[in-house]
Formats: sequence, structure tokens, C-alpha cells
Amino acid sequence: MTSKEATIDVSIKAAGYLGARSALSYDRLEQAEYRPDTIFKKAYSWPADWEGRVMLGLAALERATGRAPLYLEAMLDAVDGHLNDRGYFGERYPAGELDEQQLSGHSWFLRAMCEIYEGNQDERALRHIQTVVRELLLPATGYYRTYPVERAERDPEGEAIGEPTGERIGNWYPSTDVGCAFILLDGATHAYRVLRWPELRALIDEMIAVFRTIDWTGLSFQTHATLSAARGIVRHYESTGDPELLRLASRIYALYVREGMTENYANYNWFGRPEWTEPCAVVDSFLLAKTLWAHTGDRRYLEDAHSILYNGLSYGQRPNGGFGCDCCAGAKDAYLSPRRDLFEAYWCCSMRGGDGLAQAVLSLYVAEDRTVTLPFYNDSAFSADWADGGRLALEQETAYPFEGNVRLRVSEVRGAEAVRLRLYAPSWCGEREAELLLNGTPFAYAIADGFAELTRVWLAGDTIEFRFPVPLRAETVRNARHAGQGQVIRHGVLVLGAAGGGAQARLAALRPIGPAVYESETDGTVFAPLTDLTGMSESDAMEDRRRVLFELDAQGTALG
Repeated sequence: MTSKEATIDVSIKAAGYLGARSALSYDRLEQAEYRPDTIFKKAYSWPADWEGRVMLGLAALERATGRAPLYLEAMLDAVDGHLNDRGYFGERYPAGELDEQQLSGHSWFLRAMCEIYEGNQDERALRHIQTVVRELLLPATGYYRTYPVERAERDPEGEAIGEPTGERIGNWYPSTDVGCAFILLDGATHAYRVLRWPELRALIDEMIAVFRTIDWTGLSFQTHATLSAARGIVRHYESTGDPELLRLASRIYALYVREGMTENYANYNWFGRPEWTEPCAVVDSFLLAKTLWAHTGDRRYLEDAHSILYNGLSYGQRPNGGFGCDCCAGAKDAYLSPRRDLFEAYWCCSMRGGDGLAQAVLSLYVAEDRTVTLPFYNDSAFSADWADGGRLALEQETAYPFEGNVRLRVSEVRGAEAVRLRLYAPSWCGEREAELLLNGTPFAYAIADGFAELTRVWLAGDTIEFRFPVPLRAETVRNARHAGQGQVIRHGVLVLGAAGGGAQARLAALRPIGPAVYESETDGTVFAPLTDLTGMSESDAMEDRRRVLFELDAQGTALG
């Protein structure tokens, strides 16, 4: 992957954990369901949704991996043949009539086109962005104020694939995915970043003004829609600098954690309706958490992003590389398992899972001025080229999140400017218990905002080793609706599950038998991370069931 950040050219190539999962996802998105002759739908109640999600996933994975997609170019060539006479997907409605699902689906198409255009300045993508905004979005101006938000107007029931309710409410044809019209904030704000049209900003401002007044939990808003809207709000903050937008996004995220997050960091599909998780929303929560960290510096958001990535999103990936829905751990009982009937949500989550993994790769390093920050750890190669000719290239080896060790080797240097390195130091490791070695010798480092920092004029061949303990620990539940359900047992960032179900074990009696794997000396129950479905057969993964919440007494005994 290469990208340009201001005057810095950055290249990241991931191997290891994220490299393998991204490749598996990429392979899935090049199978039969995701090819040019199958992605364009005719009689379809979500126009542009499937098409947009597929192209977004492929474009993001291309940017993250450097691997050219087999079919994306043909998809772009084929788009025009599937649009209506106004240049967008689906039906043309009379002025003043809006299809909630049509607007939602076009958010993903806009995101895909913006991702492609920002990556390679493809004029086809720019034309589609301009046309969809002009012909579909701008005519919606003024009508978001009439979005139906009365509880009596909205049926809180719905299935895994949202459908039109079959009735018109005022100006709107609403969906059982309550709130999905506000998914459009994600695509609209991305389009605004490209176009900077003042009339599009006026529509975005209207959407946000309406959205902030809604009782999201009272209406059982879809958490995917809520989090996508919040991501759009943060992007609009980046475009406008309005600090109130960042505060609003932070408030939405806090509500989601308190009311809509499971104990393995996945989601309720709807607020108040813990029926299944949806990796689309899990991706949204990961991206929102890491972006809030980037703008606030609050390490709690970054630690959430790690927890979401290695627990909720990882468990949601299936052996074939796609993503599917699970039960909501903590909502009804103490167990986590895939939903057999929704084992792979190939129509939406498999595509968004690819986008989420791609963004995780792209977030491994952040280069600003003469500072390189490592917010996440993964086997990888990195280089930054500054406009003045300076260059720093690194190679990383790590066993994180299973073990607390990171090794960096400086593979290339140009220029004589000092560069500051910032290495993520998890709060649970005990920052002062961590050790940093420079060229094999202990180095006195500073800790600032949750990062170990060291600055020097680097030489090719320099090595940096960062070692920190990964404790076994118990953690209280995060979701207010799960109070009294027990506690989670964690190895560092990893939530552990017990396949035995009714295990009783003192934490002190759990002995390690492998990386992040423990066995109870009391009854032999094995506790292991929730990251290994991709290594199972499909039949075994479908049958997986683990206890993830445990009652702990004052001595740290898990009471099944």
C-alpha cells in the first residue's frame, strides 16, 4: 500500500495476522457472487448497496495490499449500463418522495467512487460522484426534516436484510432498518470532501441537525446506521473544523458502548434488540473508535479499537474469508456462537469486512512531520518519504496481541534529521513494566499519551525492541444492559472463551498452555481467544459455542 499524507509518501505492506486475514477477505470478494456479471441487481430493494459495498471493499483492499483486483475495472466500465436516465441506481421517484433504502445504498456507491477517485483520480468515478449528488442527494434537501421519527410510525421489527415497510409516511418510503437513511451521511460527507459544493454542505448540515434530535434508542435505530452516521459526522468535522461535530460523534459512540455493544466488542443489530451481531456495524465501530482517538488523543478510544479488531471483528470472519452474524454475547446469556441461519452475511458484511481489514492495515503507521506513530502492531514493512528527500524505512516483527513483544529494524535511512518514534503502550500492561531496547541495550524512554517515545537520528541497521507484560485479568461488563451478568476474562486485549461452558476456575489456577491459551488446573477447561474461526472447517466454525462471561468471587474464582 502506498498513500500520500500531505507532503509525506507512506508505504505499508502487512504480513502476519492482518496480512493473512486481508488476503482471505480479498479472495472471497473475487468469487462468483462479487463479479461484474452478478453484482448489478435489477429487481432489488437496496439499489446501489451491493454494488457499492463490493467496489468499496475491493478498492480499499487494493490500496491496503497493493494487489490489483481482478474485476474492479470491468465493474467500473459496466456501471453506466445499470443506471436510470438520471444517472443513479433504482427507481426515479416524483419530487418530494424519498426511498430510505435507495439513499442508504447510494452511500456505499459514493464511498466506493470517492475511494477510487482519491486513489487514482479516475474520471469515471468523479463523474458518478457528481451525478449522484446532483440528481439524487440534492433533491432530498429540505425533506430530512420530515423523516418519520414517531415511535408509532416505525415498526421496530425487521429481518437480517431490511425491507421497505410497504407504506409511505409523509415524504418517505421507510425501511425496517430504522434510521438507514442516515447511513448517507457517510457517503455524502466523503463526496463533500471531494467536491466541496456548498449546496451539498447545506444538505449535510440539515441531516446532522435532524439526526442529533432523534431518540436513537427509543426508536430502536439500527446500530450500523447510527455508527455510519457518526463516522460521517466525524468526517464533516475534518472538513469544517466545527468542534461540536466531534463532541456529537463522541456522544454517539458512548451511547453505543453503553447500550449497543456486546461483551466481545461486536454489536446489537438494533438498539434494544439483541438478536444478532452485524459485522458491518462492527467495522463502523472500529473505524469510529480509531478516528476519535486520532482527533482527541484519548487512549481509551484506541484501546477500544484494538478490542473491536481482535475480538468482535476477528470472530465475525468465517473460514471462507467472508463475515457473518453471531449471537449477542451478554444480552441473553453468557455464551458466544455464530448464528447458523446468518453464518455468512454475504450480501453486506463480507464486503464491509474487507473494508475494515483494509483500514486496519492502513492504520498500522501514522507519519506526521518527523514523527512516526505505531498505533497498532502487526508484522509489516513501512517507509516514509518526506518532501525534502528524507526517508525512513522500518521492518516490524511482533507476536501481538498474543505476546507483548515488538521488534523494529531500520532498513533504510536518508537525510540527517531526527525522527521521533511513538510505540503504543497498552494501559493494562503497566507502562513502567515495559522495557525498550535500542540495539540490544536498555533505553530510557518517555511515556506520553499512552505511547513510548524515542527520538534520534536513525541509522540503517538500528533495532528497537519493545517488550511489555500481557496479564491475565478480569474485566467488568461494558454494556449497561449486561450489569450483573458476570465478568470477562482477558489475556491482554483478547477476550477468552471457554468451550466447556460451565467451567469453574480460579484465575490464579489458570496455567498457560500456548499463546494466550490457558487450562484450568481445577477441571481442565481450556480458555482461548475468540480469533480462530478462520482456522476451522466451516462445519466446526458453525458449531462453535463458548462461554465468555463468568461470575468471579473475591478470590478470582470463575463460578460457571
